[in-house]
Amino acid sequence: MRSRPSSRLSSRGFTLLETIVTLVIVSMIVVVLMQALQQALGLRTRLLRHEREVRAAVLQEQWFRESVGSAIADLPDALGAMEGDAVGVSLVSAAPLSGPGLAHLRWSLQPVRGGVALEYSEAGGEPMTILEGPLTNASFDYLDGDGRWLHEWKVAPVAESGAGANEMVPPELPDQLPRMVRLHATTPSGADLMWLVAIAASPRPPSVLRPEEYGLGL
Repeated sequence: MRSRPSSRLSSRGFTLLETIVTLVIVSMIVVVLMQALQQALGLRTRLLRHEREVRAAVLQEQWFRESVGSAIADLPDALGAMEGDAVGVSLVSAAPLSGPGLAHLRWSLQPVRGGVALEYSEAGGEPMTILEGPLTNASFDYLDGDGRWLHEWKVAPVAESGAGANEMVPPELPDQLPRMVRLHATTPSGADLMWLVAIAASPRPPSVLRPEEYGLGL
């Protein structure tokens, strides 16, 4: 009687070709994942940079608004009257960047390569660059009491009383502060920068500051 041949279970491993194909597929997956990771990191970096730029822009505008909006009218021979032109403005502020208290400060446009930069300085202090720029088409403007935008702001002299005028009536004090100050410029990215600041203080200094000069006889 013939016996059946015994069946043998044979197990085989990966062939060299299958191993190579598997390694190629894994390598492609790793490359795709690395590219996706690099793109994600690049996007995160750009978002963080944009966030820093936005925060800096908000802080810069806030400094400008607080210091200019807190301008006060003072006599020319005290801390000084407000004066300005298209490239800068000097004023006495109740909210300087250095801290609480009154200070005479100046915002100015300084020439740099390709345009101008916005600088801030206080009396006796070193100037600080607030906007490096280069800004183009930059200018300061001033809104007077008649609603006109001026490229220059300068305090007019006090009108003298005529002969026979009542000495108890002080002469008309001129406006020392505009109603608003405007800074407009074009940023390096081509965006329009428009900082419009209303001045809350009275535009005229109180006559009681120097009563003897205004005929009050106090």
